[in-house]
Amino acid sequence: MENYKLKLTVIDTTKSYEGYLWWSDKTKPDVYRNEKLPEWKEHLNPFIIEGQLYDNVNQKSYTIRFVDGNYLVNCFDLNELNGLDYIPKEYLSNRIDGVSKLCFREYWRPVEDELCEGMEVLQPAEVVFVGFKNKED
Repeated sequence: MENYKLKLTVIDTTKSYEGYLWWSDKTKPDVYRNEKLPEWKEHLNPFIIEGQLYDNVNQKSYTIRFVDGNYLVNCFDLNELNGLDYIPKEYLSNRIDGVSKLCFREYWRPVEDELCEGMEVLQPAEVVFVGFKNKED
Protein backbone atom coordinates (compact mmCIF):
# COMPACT_ATOMS: atom_id res chain seq x y z
CA MET A 1 0.00 0.00 0.00
CA GLU A 2 1.29 3.44 -0.86
CA ASN A 3 1.48 5.26 2.43
CA TYR A 4 1.29 8.85 1.24
CA LYS A 5 -0.93 11.19 -0.78
CA LEU A 6 -4.03 9.55 0.66
CA LYS A 7 -7.36 11.29 1.12
CA LEU A 8 -8.64 11.90 4.64
CA THR A 9 -11.69 9.78 3.85
CA VAL A 10 -9.48 6.66 3.53
CA ILE A 11 -9.42 6.54 7.36
CA ASP A 12 -12.28 4.28 8.43
CA THR A 13 -14.25 6.19 11.07
CA THR A 14 -16.09 3.02 12.15
CA LYS A 15 -12.91 1.54 13.66
CA SER A 16 -11.54 2.38 17.11
CA TYR A 17 -8.37 4.49 17.41
CA GLU A 18 -5.97 5.74 19.99
CA GLY A 19 -4.61 9.17 19.22
CA TYR A 20 -5.63 12.76 18.74
CA LEU A 21 -7.08 15.23 16.24
CA TRP A 22 -6.26 18.91 16.68
CA TRP A 23 -9.02 21.01 15.10
CA SER A 24 -8.38 24.54 13.87
CA ASP A 25 -10.96 26.08 16.22
CA LYS A 26 -9.63 24.49 19.44
CA THR A 27 -6.77 25.31 21.82
CA LYS A 28 -6.03 21.64 22.55
CA PRO A 29 -6.56 18.39 20.67
CA ASP A 30 -9.47 15.98 20.96
CA VAL A 31 -8.12 12.74 22.44
CA TYR A 32 -9.33 9.28 21.44
CA ARG A 33 -8.65 6.24 23.59
CA ASN A 34 -9.89 3.18 21.70
CA GLU A 35 -12.82 5.22 20.36
CA LYS A 36 -14.51 5.70 17.03
CA LEU A 37 -13.88 8.93 15.15
CA PRO A 38 -16.48 11.50 14.14
CA GLU A 39 -17.53 11.26 10.51
CA TRP A 40 -15.91 13.87 8.32
CA LYS A 41 -15.79 15.26 4.85
CA GLU A 42 -12.64 16.10 2.95
CA HIS A 43 -13.22 19.89 2.97
CA LEU A 44 -14.52 20.74 6.37
CA ASN A 45 -14.34 23.91 8.40
CA PRO A 46 -13.05 23.79 11.05
CA PHE A 47 -10.28 21.60 9.66
CA ILE A 48 -7.80 19.22 11.28
CA ILE A 49 -4.46 20.99 11.79
CA GLU A 50 -2.74 17.73 12.69
CA GLY A 51 -3.55 14.28 13.93
CA GLN A 52 -1.99 11.00 14.96
CA LEU A 53 -4.20 7.90 15.01
CA TYR A 54 -3.34 4.28 15.76
CA ASP A 55 -5.60 1.29 15.06
CA ASN A 56 -4.19 -1.40 17.35
CA VAL A 57 -6.46 -4.17 16.00
CA ASN A 58 -5.39 -3.74 12.36
CA GLN A 59 -1.89 -2.44 13.21
CA LYS A 60 -2.29 0.74 11.14
CA SER A 61 -1.06 4.20 12.00
CA TYR A 62 -2.17 7.45 10.36
CA THR A 63 -0.47 10.82 10.38
CA ILE A 64 -2.56 13.81 9.29
CA ARG A 65 -1.24 17.29 8.45
CA PHE A 66 -3.05 20.23 6.86
CA VAL A 67 -0.63 22.09 4.57
CA ASP A 68 -1.44 24.84 2.07
CA GLY A 69 -5.15 24.05 2.07
CA ASN A 70 -4.75 20.28 1.58
CA TYR A 71 -4.58 17.28 3.85
CA LEU A 72 -1.40 15.20 3.79
CA VAL A 73 -2.33 11.77 5.11
CA ASN A 74 0.22 9.00 5.62
CA CYS A 75 -0.78 5.43 6.44
CA PHE A 76 1.70 2.96 7.88
CA ASP A 77 0.85 -0.73 8.10
CA LEU A 78 2.96 -2.13 10.93
CA ASN A 79 2.43 -5.65 9.56
CA GLU A 80 4.38 -4.59 6.45
CA LEU A 81 7.15 -3.11 8.63
CA ASN A 82 7.74 -6.36 10.55
CA GLY A 83 11.36 -7.42 10.37
CA LEU A 84 12.72 -3.87 10.05
CA ASP A 85 14.84 -2.48 12.83
CA TYR A 86 13.25 0.27 14.88
CA ILE A 87 13.98 2.37 17.93
CA PRO A 88 11.11 3.13 20.31
CA LYS A 89 10.77 6.89 20.86
CA GLU A 90 8.69 8.76 23.41
CA TYR A 91 7.94 12.48 23.27
CA LEU A 92 6.35 14.66 25.93
CA SER A 93 2.79 15.63 25.07
CA ASN A 94 1.66 19.22 24.77
CA ARG A 95 -1.84 20.10 25.94
CA ILE A 96 -3.11 16.52 25.86
CA ASP A 97 -4.95 15.85 29.11
CA GLY A 98 -4.08 12.60 30.89
CA VAL A 99 -1.29 11.73 28.44
CA SER A 100 2.30 11.98 29.53
CA LYS A 101 4.03 10.82 26.33
CA LEU A 102 3.38 10.14 22.66
CA CYS A 103 4.93 6.81 21.58
CA PHE A 104 6.52 6.31 18.17
CA ARG A 105 8.66 3.75 16.40
CA GLU A 106 11.55 5.11 14.35
CA TYR A 107 12.17 2.56 11.60
CA TRP A 108 15.51 2.11 9.85
CA ARG A 109 15.92 0.60 6.38
CA PRO A 110 19.04 -0.96 4.85
CA VAL A 111 20.25 1.11 1.88
CA GLU A 112 23.25 0.51 -0.35
CA ASP A 113 25.88 3.19 0.30
CA GLU A 114 28.48 4.03 -2.34
CA LEU A 115 30.72 5.55 0.35
CA CYS A 116 30.86 2.13 2.04
CA GLU A 117 31.88 0.27 -1.10
CA GLY A 118 28.29 -0.67 -1.92
CA MET A 119 27.56 -2.28 1.45
CA GLU A 120 24.18 -1.71 3.01
CA VAL A 121 23.88 0.74 5.88
CA LEU A 122 20.83 1.49 7.99
CA GLN A 123 19.20 4.84 7.33
CA PRO A 124 16.25 6.40 9.15
CA ALA A 125 12.97 5.90 7.31
CA GLU A 126 9.46 6.02 8.81
CA VAL A 127 8.51 7.48 12.18
CA VAL A 128 5.23 5.79 13.14
CA PHE A 129 2.81 6.73 15.94
CA VAL A 130 1.87 3.72 18.13
CA GLY A 131 -0.17 5.24 20.96
CA PHE A 132 0.07 7.02 24.27
CA LYS A 133 1.78 6.48 27.58
CA ASN A 134 -0.73 7.72 30.12
CA LYS A 135 0.24 9.65 33.23
CA GLU A 136 -0.90 6.81 35.47
CA ASP A 137 1.28 4.20 33.66
